[in-house]
Amino acid sequence: MVENYSPIYVKKLAEAIDQSSKLGFTRPPIIAAGAQIQDDVLRATSKLLGHLSATLALAVPGYWGNSCQTLSTNIFAMLNTHGIDANIVLGNVIISTTDEFEVTLESLQAEVNSTVELGEVQQVHAWISLGGDTIVDAALPPRLARYYKAPQHFNDMMFIGRAGEFNVKYNIQYQPILVGTEFFARTNPPDPMELLKLMRGR
Repeated sequence: MVENYSPIYVKKLAEAIDQSSKLGFTRPPIIAAGAQIQDDVLRATSKLLGHLSATLALAVPGYWGNSCQTLSTNIFAMLNTHGIDANIVLGNVIISTTDEFEVTLESLQAEVNSTVELGEVQQVHAWISLGGDTIVDAALPPRLARYYKAPQHFNDMMFIGRAGEFNVKYNIQYQPILVGTEFFARTNPPDPMELLKLMRGR
């Protein structure tokens, strides 16, 4: 556990935005690594997603722990539709000492550049950032309940908070590698931007 993981996370998020640009992602990042997102924005995000939880349950019925792409795509579109700037972050999560997804920049670059159609589940985790050290993640809590003996109420939880907070509470370190909807658009459609346009009615 790191005493204050948030500055480390913010640095990794800035690097992830930079690496995404180098990889050829041309869409605006929407979020800023250096943004100071206030607690009231996180509270508004939590309230909104609480109201929309039934819609998420329809999009992903049953266990959410293996559905980070669908969940992050829907949450991305929901938040931006309701005026909360957010983007999808691709990366890894260290749970205690376990490298949960074993993903690297090189493995993600290889997926983006591959000409072979994806034939299996991607080795990557996706979550949402509002900028700065914020994290919105619906897929990891039920995964912790299934594989890491977290309490059963984690199956009904969504992480909405800050990287440093999750590190202290749960000994989890989120590690951003790339940022943007173009990763799924190129490697494993549907394109999250298409869902956002649909929700906005254009």
